[in-house]
Amino acid sequence: MSTGDPHAPDGTATQRDGRALLRFERRLRHPPERVWKALTDPAELSAWLAEAVLEPAVGGKFELRWLNAGDAAEEASARGTVTEFDPPRLLELDSDLHGRLRWELAPAAEGTHLVFTSDVQLPGEFLIRTLAGWHLHLDYLAEALDGARVDWPNWTTARWQVHHDRYAERLGALEAVRDLYRRVLDGWNARDGAAFAAPFRDDGEAVGFDGTLHSGRARIAAQLDRIFADHPTAHYVGLVRDVRLIAPGAAVLRAVAGMVPPGSADLSPAANAVQTLTASQLMGEWRVELFQNTPAAYHGRPEEAEALTAELRALLPGNG
Repeated sequence: MSTGDPHAPDGTATQRDGRALLRFERRLRHPPERVWKALTDPAELSAWLAEAVLEPAVGGKFELRWLNAGDAAEEASARGTVTEFDPPRLLELDSDLHGRLRWELAPAAEGTHLVFTSDVQLPGEFLIRTLAGWHLHLDYLAEALDGARVDWPNWTTARWQVHHDRYAERLGALEAVRDLYRRVLDGWNARDGAAFAAPFRDDGEAVGFDGTLHSGRARIAAQLDRIFADHPTAHYVGLVRDVRLIAPGAAVLRAVAGMVPPGSADLSPAANAVQTLTASQLMGEWRVELFQNTPAAYHGRPEEAEALTAELRALLPGNG
């Protein structure tokens, strides 16, 4: 049996306020009309996803009953309402178990470009297994389009485990990069140059809010200590927007940050910043290569500046 496309791109996950947006993109070797049938025909859905009942119209009801044998967590049913139904372009289901499921189809060279998303309330401990599960089902979809069917009574977790382990490794790396960012901000807030510089590589660099370049961990620590000694500094609040692996052992983090001046309980909107952290992994350890501050001026777009201030203000103690 085919084992799916080993080069199929991994899904991504964006988490916020207890929700997760899972997103997958696939290039399928069949036209949208063929893919649409696999998404909406109950006889075909059972080949790759679940036993299904689906009323093919907006407002229709549906039920998906997972057929994976031997795992109670996979035998659950998802029920809900069809919220978008536009053949052969868009299918959206609002479910009680997996949140809002959305399949978008577009013609592509020799096939279909599929974007699948799941917007779901998801405890953190289930994120990796859910990513692995949807990745595997999309592998099964590609195989079903070629005529295969999953042998559900003899289904095992072997293929799922391969995806699970890969996602666990990748998400562990992303969390390690997030931790670097937290440590940088914590070092600043503690007014401790050595703590600020500790996450950097020996030759790492930091670009300050005014464009000043600090090169090398030791120099970063010394220059920051001079800043802290010369005058009181504001306190950072930061919010990570995105972390992505751009190559094996290389990652980029994007964040926004605000500053609370000494003696104040509120932000100074003029000091809002967009921050970028580039990190690399060497001998299993992640370190900062470059940390850069850019003023969030948003020239000519005051509404965006105000929205950012409101978002960052919500992070302050007592405003959550």
